[in-house]
Amino acid sequence: MSINIDILMNEYMNQKEQLKEYNSYINHVREYKGYVFKEFKEVNKFNNEAKWLEKLMNVDFCTPKIIGTYNQNTIITEKIEGNPINDEFAHEHLYNIGELLADLHNVKIKNLNNDWQQMLLQEYKELKITAEKVLEKNIFKATTEYLEKEIQNIKIEQLTIIHRDLRPENVIYNKGKYYLLDFESMCIGDRDYDFIRMLNLFNQKDMYNYDDFKNFMDGYKKINNIKFDVTKWWLYSRYYAFRMMTRILSGKVNRSETFEHYLINVLEQEEDKITNWINNYNSNR
Repeated sequence: MSINIDILMNEYMNQKEQLKEYNSYINHVREYKGYVFKEFKEVNKFNNEAKWLEKLMNVDFCTPKIIGTYNQNTIITEKIEGNPINDEFAHEHLYNIGELLADLHNVKIKNLNNDWQQMLLQEYKELKITAEKVLEKNIFKATTEYLEKEIQNIKIEQLTIIHRDLRPENVIYNKGKYYLLDFESMCIGDRDYDFIRMLNLFNQKDMYNYDDFKNFMDGYKKINNIKFDVTKWWLYSRYYAFRMMTRILSGKVNRSETFEHYLINVLEQEEDKITNWINNYNSNR
């Protein structure tokens, strides 16, 4: 049966203020009549998520089914039964999340363009303009000097679809099956970048240990062979911290002071527990 998007949206708009919102850092996400309504604040994010939902549906990847879009700011999908995986229960799922990431990286997309480096450089240049106004002077100078040198020298082992925000809360588990959510930042890029969000979570939170890291990596390696390069961790984790701190301090996203302190530590440190975990994992394979 076809769905009249205009009628559905009109009903939703009349009810939405009474509906509970899902946890989302930026966008408004609510459920209504068995559908999920995601309202975007940025049109480019809306366009990107809609594009990738369509692409991944066509290759039968485990994603929500897109029902329709509305007014260049809302995407409607079928609700997947189950709940996002939170930190408290993530440990038992990390192996499977690693497999899910590997499956995503194996999705075949025609005409992969190797413009990841240029895209990263362009994004960096735009961030730098704002970062200079909001970051502490010494941190800004040291970070930008490092990033400009290292981004120019990136060695890409494999170009794939990358999610760019893989973490347990963006994965739904239901009856032995795992579904990936949130595609607003998805693009074609360096496979190694897609490990950074999860590794930052491991690095930031004391509840995660080396066994959790190992389970995640083992799940990935069951599908795809990889020897993760620790220099990529140094580069991409700093770039992630630079990007997030700039967005936080410029008022584009909200995060806790604890998370801000963590990001500053990433920008200032040369070595951390993830560095040691990567080296340990690689030496024992």
